Amino acid sequence: MENLTFSSHYARAVLYGLEQHGLDTDTLLRRRDIDPELIREPKARVPREQFIRLFRLVWKELDDEFMGRTTLPCRVGHFHLMGSLVIHCANLEEVIRQSIRCYRLFNDDIEIELDLDGDEVELSLTHHKPELDPDNFLVEWLLLVWHRLVGWMVGRKIVLSHATFTHALPGHFDEYRFVFPCQCSFDQPRNSLFFSKQYLHMPVTRSKEELEEFILSSPRDLLIWTDEDDSMTTQVRQLLEQSDEEKLPNQDWVAEQLHMTAYTLSRKLKAEGSSYQKIKDNLRRDQAVTMLTRQNLSIADISSRLGFAEPGAFSRAFKHWTGLSPLAYRNQDH
Repeated sequence: MENLTFSSHYARAVLYGLEQHGLDTDTLLRRRDIDPELIREPKARVPREQFIRLFRLVWKELDDEFMGRTTLPCRVGHFHLMGSLVIHCANLEEVIRQSIRCYRLFNDDIEIELDLDGDEVELSLTHHKPELDPDNFLVEWLLLVWHRLVGWMVGRKIVLSHATFTHALPGHFDEYRFVFPCQCSFDQPRNSLFFSKQYLHMPVTRSKEELEEFILSSPRDLLIWTDEDDSMTTQVRQLLEQSDEEKLPNQDWVAEQLHMTAYTLSRKLKAEGSSYQKIKDNLRRDQAVTMLTRQNLSIADISSRLGFAEPGAFSRAFKHWTGLSPLAYRNQDH
């Protein structure tokens, strides 16, 4: 994540369970060298090590991996137990199916489903007691955990084609580009991640020893992806980000930089559930969100910087990406 810091929104969300239990959070935080005042600042960013200590503090004090956001706690050790079982699976599909079986034993409030009926994999999560997760943090966190854990199991970062959420577009949407780097839609029927079926056949590459190290350092490797991401989607995005041109380059130029034809590039991206246009749209969406929330630019200035012919075209595109107009999104942020 950006500069290895995390939005204070997430820090406050992690603390929610402690506060609901009436614990003295300030004292607990200071004992672990975490600044309570920093966490209360709406726009602050919490350093990586403090954020990791914060997770561990809440898990320890509540003995609950779901951080006080379900009817009954999910005792610390459940995640380790699930990992110990699925590390012996043959491929990613078996990992997901066995993990779902484990979750059904852990907690009645959280339900995970795997749907292979469509063109892509749909991994869905339902919180049957949403009032216990008022800011939808547990839903976001568990989807992130599943996405990164199963990718870690097969030694690949799974490229998401898109994601859907039942809640409205959140005020911290600018963080989604780190958490769910894909097209995200809100006010949808399910909380789901979508990705290519080609990943399902990939073999598990991790050893039991690697799993023990992964659990011991948790949540470090869930929050921070340490492996190199060699997906074609990421390579294309990085090329676009590094471009000095005022207007983003076309697919032919990108293919040339990657020493392949445009057809081969399209085929490789399609295999990952992606496309050049999706990558370009997601990049412009992320740049627009950053400009709207962190820079004092007019809508017309942002539109011009992103290469739109006129502000109206930018506004229509932004509403398609996020569900809100640029002005409504900026006002919501305040």
